Amino acid sequence: KEKPKIVIGIVVDQMRYDYINRFWDDFSDYGFKKLINQGYFCRNTNFSYMPTFTGPGHASIFTGTTPSIHGIIANNWFDKKAKKSVYCAGDGKMHTICNCEEEQKDVGSEEGKMSPHHMLTTTIGDELQLFNSENKVIGISLKDRGAILSAGHSADAAYWMNSDGNWITSSFYMSNLPEWLVDYQKEKNAHHYLQGNWKMKNSFNYNLDSLFEAGGGGMIKSTPNGNTILKDLALKIIENEKMGQTTSTDFLSISFSSPDYIGHQYGPHSDEIKDTYIKLDRDIADLISKLETEIGYENILLFLTADHGVVSEPSELLKRKIPGGYYNKAQVIQNINEYLQDKFNWPVEDLEFSYILSYSNNQIFLDYDFISNNLGFDNIEKARKLCASFMLNYDWVKNTFTSDNLHEHEYQKSPHSFIQRGFNQKRSGDIIINPQSGWLGFSWRQGGTSHGSCFSYDTHVPLIFWGGKIKKGKTDRNIYIRDIAPTISLLSGISYPNGCTGNPITEITE
Repeated sequence: KEKPKIVIGIVVDQMRYDYINRFWDDFSDYGFKKLINQGYFCRNTNFSYMPTFTGPGHASIFTGTTPSIHGIIANNWFDKKAKKSVYCAGDGKMHTICNCEEEQKDVGSEEGKMSPHHMLTTTIGDELQLFNSENKVIGISLKDRGAILSAGHSADAAYWMNSDGNWITSSFYMSNLPEWLVDYQKEKNAHHYLQGNWKMKNSFNYNLDSLFEAGGGGMIKSTPNGNTILKDLALKIIENEKMGQTTSTDFLSISFSSPDYIGHQYGPHSDEIKDTYIKLDRDIADLISKLETEIGYENILLFLTADHGVVSEPSELLKRKIPGGYYNKAQVIQNINEYLQDKFNWPVEDLEFSYILSYSNNQIFLDYDFISNNLGFDNIEKARKLCASFMLNYDWVKNTFTSDNLHEHEYQKSPHSFIQRGFNQKRSGDIIINPQSGWLGFSWRQGGTSHGSCFSYDTHVPLIFWGGKIKKGKTDRNIYIRDIAPTISLLSGISYPNGCTGNPITEITE
């Protein structure tokens, strides 16, 4: 069967499914509407795990599995061996490759010390290159994790934007930026896009020149122009790397990060997020048009999805008498220590102590050394159970799980299975907490919102397939994000990623 000449994987960072319907009348006929009207629309596509963050989302889309297998359990997590927080794409052995001071050189900047080494399985791109090195695989995003976890371990390149608004990469991929990218950045840098105003009539008006003066080129990430500069880079990569121009199948992942920056700041009820999607629609229309012209509709296999959704601001929910609120993590840690102190009858005056090493991503990591040295190793399991039971006293907690629960039992179709698929025995905490819907930490009380839950506002996202080999249609059958990778793999004639737990979407492959 004839394979596509290029696979384009588009991920929109923080796109709820309902945005398609909410903004439909404001979209052009050539962006989202064209993909849906000409392609195949999977309207009931969901993530099947918690937590729904950017790192796990991108890893799951391109590996065809969940955090329990690919190991990216959050954007950052507490490393139990090193006893410190680690970043999902961080790699201290690497160096930044950039156009620094007009030189393509390796520098010590933290922003390029990245690689996919925390990701334990292969991606679509890795499988493409395992038996054919002529296939080009490149990932791009404003965020390093969006580019790296999509492209995979054997990619030819991954590019992301640093805090100054420049495109950089890691020594993991190359020793120098390509000459064409160096020249291109001189021609079209972030300042080129940060001019004039971002405004909506009778709503908001932001001066982009002032944003650039205040924060530099990196400020573009929090404007719709962040999507435009990324789209233009994608087209430049296709042109200069001659992607889609041979008999091999090339792979380009494009992760549009600006909706996430803007969505966190203003929330899903804002005019800012509406205008962002209207402008993103234009960027996608331009991308599609030029792909058709340069490569040909019949040679393209494109899919569009999102890495997670987002919750309405709890303050907006409370205004409408919908349950929600904010919880205080620091207070929780103090309360647990006091509770365990009482249960184990440990005199507080003896020494400064804490039963907890870390509380992150709604996971509690116990201090094994403290407990075993002072109370005995057998009390670690008892402490887990006590913590899990104690946390149920909070109104914002829906349910709790110990690591023993998740390792020793298998949950199938209940909401418990979402927590289990996000649990990795080596990396996850001792107690996993599932908050009630509509609740966020105290840090969001001043405005904005976030994501990470197992509820539909975070898990239900769009999924559209488009291209010359894709039939027109739609389905409301339940499809999981982990099903994308095996579907693309079948259509590309390659093996599934080696940790894949998804199933091909038969409406697309048959």
